[in-house]
Amino acid sequence: MKRRQLITPLVLLAGLFLAVFMISCSKKGDAGPAGATGPAGPKGDPGAGSGVIYSDWLDVSFKPDTIHLVGGRIDTIGYYAFIDAPKLTQTLLNSADVKVYVNTSDASDPVIISLPYHASSGLNIQVMAYTQRIQLDANADLGTIFANGKKYQQYRYIIVPGNTKARSAASVNWSDYASAKAYLGLKD
Repeated sequence: MKRRQLITPLVLLAGLFLAVFMISCSKKGDAGPAGATGPAGPKGDPGAGSGVIYSDWLDVSFKPDTIHLVGGRIDTIGYYAFIDAPKLTQTLLNSADVKVYVNTSDASDPVIISLPYHASSGLNIQVMAYTQRIQLDANADLGTIFANGKKYQQYRYIIVPGNTKARSAASVNWSDYASAKAYLGLKD
């Protein structure tokens, strides 16, 4: 029993010594001299925002899409609008992402919705892109509104050019290990 009492104070004393030793160590001191500056690296690839084309917020007027019925009656089956996009070329149509947004509020308190849009209430709007033109089709007149001195429902487009063409996996023989390894860039 006496032996146990002796070990406990020694363990506590060793722990206390270790704690004091750890606290007394510090990394204070003068900073060393600055290292040499290395050579400049190669020029990097353009950033994701490079070459992005976007419009201002635009006023857009929708027109009724009508059909003529028997008996001379005209029925409205939807609404459409066109937005001029002069920089939207055939090349960009084949390689870029064309996005359209609507600000359902005003410029001072924007509420931005990405199109196409399908609401649970049944409201929907579609987007189609052509050379130098974007078409909007909706099931309601969703044109720009001017009320209380503010504009509501303005539209903007953004064209994001593709920087790198994706590889085609269709030409890979996935049953051949060497072909799959080469395509995926695997090492042995």
